[in-house]
Amino acid sequence: MGLSIGMLRQALSHLRLARVGIVGLGWAVLVLSGPAFAAGPVETCRQTIAEGLRILNDPHDRSPERKPLQQERLWAVLAEGFDFTEFSKRVLAEKWDAFLPAQRIEFVDVFSKFLGNYYLAQLRKHYTNETVTCRGQEMIAPARAVVKADVVWMNRLIPVEVRMLKHAGRWRAYDVSVIGFSAIAIYRAQFREIMRTHSPAQVIALVRSRMDE
Repeated sequence: MGLSIGMLRQALSHLRLARVGIVGLGWAVLVLSGPAFAAGPVETCRQTIAEGLRILNDPHDRSPERKPLQQERLWAVLAEGFDFTEFSKRVLAEKWDAFLPAQRIEFVDVFSKFLGNYYLAQLRKHYTNETVTCRGQEMIAPARAVVKADVVWMNRLIPVEVRMLKHAGRWRAYDVSVIGFSAIAIYRAQFREIMRTHSPAQVIALVRSRMDE
């Protein structure tokens, strides 16, 4: 089981630029996935960049004892705007059908916390006043869009694409691509390998055991 979870931890190595990928993914899932009801995809991007920066730059949260509070505030933004159910369903692909309805709910819960804890912690750790610019959007369908953005980190331009779905008048992100690598595709490959030897219940237990690492 340790080897299997190692596959999850090593997912970013497939991006080839691990720290660049972490920062790019962290920014993308946070500032490009904030809440938006009336706003369109690009407006969502621009509105939530300011909120993400405000939280990261809040001087009251810079002390070590207040870091957990900052993490909670970042998680609130992420949980509101990222569709973890859609992400999880696409990650598991055909394996989704092997999960009972209650197991699907449980998997989405533990997997979203696993991802949130890891990426938000990495974002806080590596954040050094990066800039994020939304370049525009491509409407795939009336309720599907791709927001294209650039993250400038350590003088490197990191191209980011965020895929979004509109449901009940609200745009939410469900996939992030950094330098051409899709988060869904990366994790799908990892879970497909894990599920060769693990049942849905074992997969849930495996992810749950690593949520706080």
